[in-house]
Amino acid sequence: MRAIDPFDHEELGRHLKLQQRAAWSLDDCVDWSVGVDPSKMLLPLDSEFIAFPGASKEQSLALSQLMGLIVNSTISEMEDCLPRLKKFAWDDVLNAYPVGPELRELGEQFFAEEAKHASAFKKYLGLFCDGAGIDFDDLNLLLPKSFGTHFQSAIINNAKSGGRAFWWVVSNVEEVSINIYHGIYRSRDTIDPLYFNLHRRHLEEESRHANYAYLMISLMDQRRSGIRGWWHRKADFTWAQLVAMPWVVGELHKFFKVKDLRHRDPFFEVLASCIPLYEAMPFQDRVRRMFVAAPYVSWLLNPNHRSMHRDFVMRDKAWVLPFPEVH
Repeated sequence: MRAIDPFDHEELGRHLKLQQRAAWSLDDCVDWSVGVDPSKMLLPLDSEFIAFPGASKEQSLALSQLMGLIVNSTISEMEDCLPRLKKFAWDDVLNAYPVGPELRELGEQFFAEEAKHASAFKKYLGLFCDGAGIDFDDLNLLLPKSFGTHFQSAIINNAKSGGRAFWWVVSNVEEVSINIYHGIYRSRDTIDPLYFNLHRRHLEEESRHANYAYLMISLMDQRRSGIRGWWHRKADFTWAQLVAMPWVVGELHKFFKVKDLRHRDPFFEVLASCIPLYEAMPFQDRVRRMFVAAPYVSWLLNPNHRSMHRDFVMRDKAWVLPFPEVH
């Protein structure tokens, strides 16, 4: 979705009407009654099974399902963060730099849609546990959480100081979630139907409001001057990467808790059996997988995977860490 000028009130108004007219209902537009098919994958895997080369068919199914739930929970956690940052990263900005009412109304629509998406992914997690016969609390130990983390506090402090790192993080998650759907679509015959339909609905609204983060960045670029404005314009993209990266890596490390859960359910036992596959990889291969080759993981960590992100950063002349090139 192309960026829209935050001062083009007519275009913003048309965009708002489009989003309102096309919005879907969590209860009426997703057929939750079909439940989850535990024999189906949730995400397609690459030839090295993310970071577990040589995985068996049983192991690859469990890895696909866990990675699909991790993706859902990561998006849900990021979207759950929005209300906690709404005042500092959005409301205070619009109050300090007034624009037309359309930008605020688009923001309200954006926040409402993100809250709906977070609720949808949480509901799917419960249905997956019911369908697979897995204890919710056990599975929840393996899934990412952002509340109370250093990542969340760092983004809040940046927003309080007038920064836009929050909106860089949002734009990252928005673009990655769209790319994830493209992979799901190409393998849709092997994917759990409810998971596929939920991500299809998610894509519809993500693609319509994916530019809102860039609108907020553009507004701050145009209105915030002086040395502080220059510093945030140059440094906040890198700051967003620096504080998000340890959080992503740390939350992924929760995978190894399956060793303590292996006797709780066959699902965890299969996942625990994958650990030797990961440990057999040379360290440099693990790093390469994480930052360059592994789908989903490297897409979040390496900005060279994100074309919209990259193009906007170049336009902003923001500082960028030297991440490995991708092919």
